[in-house]
Amino acid sequence: MVEKLNDLMIKSEPSFYGVDDSDLLNGISADLPNESNLRTLCTEKLSIDDDTIALLEAQRIDVDCLKKMRLEDVDTLFEGQILGPKINFREALILWREEIGLPIKSLRMVCGRKRSSDSEPYPTRSPKYPNFNVPECKPTVVATLQDILKGTHPSDSSYKSYPWPMSPEVLKDILRSSNVGRMILSCGELGSLEKSMQSQLTGIVIDYHMDHDTKITAVQLENYCLCITTLFPHENKNNYHIPRGPTRRNPGGSLYSRFINQKISKKALAIGSGVAGAQ
Repeated sequence: MVEKLNDLMIKSEPSFYGVDDSDLLNGISADLPNESNLRTLCTEKLSIDDDTIALLEAQRIDVDCLKKMRLEDVDTLFEGQILGPKINFREALILWREEIGLPIKSLRMVCGRKRSSDSEPYPTRSPKYPNFNVPECKPTVVATLQDILKGTHPSDSSYKSYPWPMSPEVLKDILRSSNVGRMILSCGELGSLEKSMQSQLTGIVIDYHMDHDTKITAVQLENYCLCITTLFPHENKNNYHIPRGPTRRNPGGSLYSRFINQKISKKALAIGSGVAGAQ
């Protein structure tokens, strides 16, 4: 529209297609995925099948419940159900909870931490033990799920404080001593471990071995395999150890392979250090 006022031309522009800022923002937000709706979240974000969604709705589980759900709740939800949907839901839930900054936990882990804190009413005071120097406390590095999947979790500097040789109970104590180990224990109770966690478990066992012995025998490999399959009944022993035979010169499985790789790495590191020292 153009108006003439005292020989001045005034042109008034129409509004932006008749839409104000609030309407424009509402239109944009309408196009975003709505994760407050359970069915929308399960189908678009978690890729969960309709049967699992129906199971969640039957138990009156909404998005807020998913944000509070623990591993034991997954067991209860799928009690008496087939295993496949349970595994898919559990893995999708773990990844989603990591993305929103609410890592999924186990009640056993939480209760264990609570009992530990309750047993030490004065955490600032170090207990006195005869002939034992209490090391300085350092901040604990927490391993996230991404650390586990990438294989970059922090490991103990030495396993010599644990009994030798290994037993299932010793292996369980070792795993309980780290965040990664506790995650492996929790996931192992639900079924077979993912390949990344199998690799982490193998690495922990071989690190323990190499802190006590520089060589490895068939008997020791069989013992480690037995400890793993006893503590994790869902695991396949052939993934960890296959004995030598007429057509197999060296043992198979991840335990022996990890030991050889560790030994080669340490030897290369020693050679590199010697060359650097000679220069």
